[in-house]
Amino acid sequence: MMLRALLALAVAGVPAIAAAQPAATPVAAPDPARQAAAERLLKQMGVEATLDRTFIQLAPIFAKAVIGEMASNPASKGIIDTLNSRAPENHDRMIAILSQEFMVAIKRQYPAYMARAATEYAAAFTTDELNAIAAFYASGAGAKALRLMPEIQARMGAAGRELGGVAGADAGKHAFERIRQEMLPEDRNKNS
Repeated sequence: MMLRALLALAVAGVPAIAAAQPAATPVAAPDPARQAAAERLLKQMGVEATLDRTFIQLAPIFAKAVIGEMASNPASKGIIDTLNSRAPENHDRMIAILSQEFMVAIKRQYPAYMARAATEYAAAFTTDELNAIAAFYASGAGAKALRLMPEIQARMGAAGRELGGVAGADAGKHAFERIRQEMLPEDRNKNS
């Protein structure tokens, strides 16, 4: 019963998140040869593996957001509090379960995503262009690029997180100084 309530609350939050995103305008389906060339290119590029790497990193963030939302919602706060009070490791277990279920659910969306991506590529490139891109990725330099891109992207992602942490700390410091000055004028005189 408790698990069913957790899942219902977690799923209830998904449409709100999806509704906040602008809807993508569908592209008209191109000719079958161009669509097939786009599908082959995406497979060659390893797009599904890229999605896996991306969503594996996002799954715990999603899980923590769901748990945080549930902990702040009066209807589900009791469940979260009960689970957390029973054992300290329950919080991490909830994150793991939500992360795993998110990955299962997102992988079910891959076929639709890949079809949409192929349609987008097919709309943007001619069949000859798609074949030329595929030929590049089949060449020595292209194959090397495909092989090394995940590693380079991982290093750049780590660098981006580091830069984001520094920028976030700096922005937070300056933002709160400004907030105090602009929104709490009575504090301005105390700190002068």
